[in-house]
Amino acid sequence: MVRRVRTISNEEGQKLARLCRHPSDAIELHRAMVILSSAQGFTPPYIARLVGYSPDWVRILIREFNLHGFKMLKPNWKAGGNWKVTQEQKDQLVALATSRPRDLGLPYSQWSLARLRDEARNQRIVDSISLEWLRIVLDEADMSHQSIKTWKQSKDPQFEEKRRRIDRLTHKKHNPPIVLSMDEIGPISLQPHGGQGWFRSGHPERIPSTYKRLKGTRYLYLTLNVYHQRLSGRLYRHKGGEPWLDYVQREVEKYPKDQRVYLIQDNLSALWTPEVREWARNNRMTLVASATQASWMNPMESHEGDLQKLVLSKSNFGSWTEVRREIRRAIAYRNRGKGYARSGSETHGCGRGRSTDELSGSDTSITANYFTRRANGYLDIVPRIK
Repeated sequence: MVRRVRTISNEEGQKLARLCRHPSDAIELHRAMVILSSAQGFTPPYIARLVGYSPDWVRILIREFNLHGFKMLKPNWKAGGNWKVTQEQKDQLVALATSRPRDLGLPYSQWSLARLRDEARNQRIVDSISLEWLRIVLDEADMSHQSIKTWKQSKDPQFEEKRRRIDRLTHKKHNPPIVLSMDEIGPISLQPHGGQGWFRSGHPERIPSTYKRLKGTRYLYLTLNVYHQRLSGRLYRHKGGEPWLDYVQREVEKYPKDQRVYLIQDNLSALWTPEVREWARNNRMTLVASATQASWMNPMESHEGDLQKLVLSKSNFGSWTEVRREIRRAIAYRNRGKGYARSGSETHGCGRGRSTDELSGSDTSITANYFTRRANGYLDIVPRIK
């Protein structure tokens, strides 16, 4: 039996989407991708290819989330030695950490571990405790040092209806339709981006801390073919109704005219202009909206953070030509390396008439198989600057 994550709330979906975009580490990113992809209806074998896990481990992670919630996204590192703090002392430390310092007459507004330890001593909660043991006590209580954040809640009266509709579109087992999921990333600017890597101790790779933004910004529009799990994308100089319509036309025209295309997208007004709606009516395309303030319903959401990390991490691009090349290579690597390659006979095909062959020159790091698939109309990932 295929294991699937329990029904998640809108707030949980928003949190998972946020963790996919801004994870604290690779483990948290991959586990958040597993849970969000499962919530979007993808099976463990599909998810396993996406994140590089085995299907059995994916099922275990889903089960753990169903039992323990977001706590399982963090690895459960164990400390050595025996506890020297009683349960009553732990409860008092947690209560102190959740209190407001100013309410206790202290001259600061937030706790650090050192301040918390000093106040615990002053209140005689403990005679002595190291900063690391204090951190472990708080971690056991499912507490972490966080920034105060805003929140948003979907008030869409059709929330459940839209959710069920997307669920039906992405779960059809026999003769599935053409279902595309589209979203945008941006603005992207030419600036140094940090990252992580293996370096000699004390000699990390360095990037400039100062830069000038002299070459504008770009927006990356992305498409996911839900059933074939294929990504494609295109860069635009501006965002809005006109470039979005141009992008939709180019993506939809890769498929036969006699087949209806279902397009899942967010509720941004620029994606729902009268021109987009009219073109959709005239070209056998059905627009499917995710619920307001619930963009996590869009299957594209679980892939954007991974792609951004592939392209932008540890980068310092000097021109948009370099950015285009790296986006092309990252998408080709993702489509080829994650095990989603399909032969021409397995795809829906290409046939709405517009040529997408705008590649000039060659990139020897991309295999001939990539160009073959692109010729079949499934990898139009050469960004177009308008």
